[in-house]
Amino acid sequence: MRLVKFSLTLFALVFASFTPAHADENHPGIVTELVVRSGNDWTGSPLPSYLSSAPEVAVMRFTIPPRTALPIHKHPAINAAYVLDGELTVFQEGGIQRNFKKGEVVIEMVEKWHYGMNQGSVPVELVVFYATTKDLPLAIRKPQP
Repeated sequence: MRLVKFSLTLFALVFASFTPAHADENHPGIVTELVVRSGNDWTGSPLPSYLSSAPEVAVMRFTIPPRTALPIHKHPAINAAYVLDGELTVFQEGGIQRNFKKGEVVIEMVEKWHYGMNQGSVPVELVVFYATTKDLPLAIRKPQP
């Protein structure tokens, strides 16, 4: 059942990525395109309810060199990464993995251990958007034994 749910969610995300771009009739020359909109993370699990205190937005840009892995970490708040260049493989600890290419969006897991890895030969460039609150860390590294 979980595999079916994951497959349906993956289909919905892929289908949404083919949403055609369209011109804004009120503003000539401006083209808009919905890249992704989902209530689920990249594994198909539902995102948690939004935080209850005053929101804060944080935006970070990452460059991950070839053949480099990020440390295992988790996020206490909802966030999403847009892949500007390269290809990123994201691994859920003890579970699923998925590749994200240039132009795709990674809707991150919340409170689940995971990490990303650049297995390619060119740097991966990401812009990550966090919907967080003041003083909440953007990521928490897993303690090493």
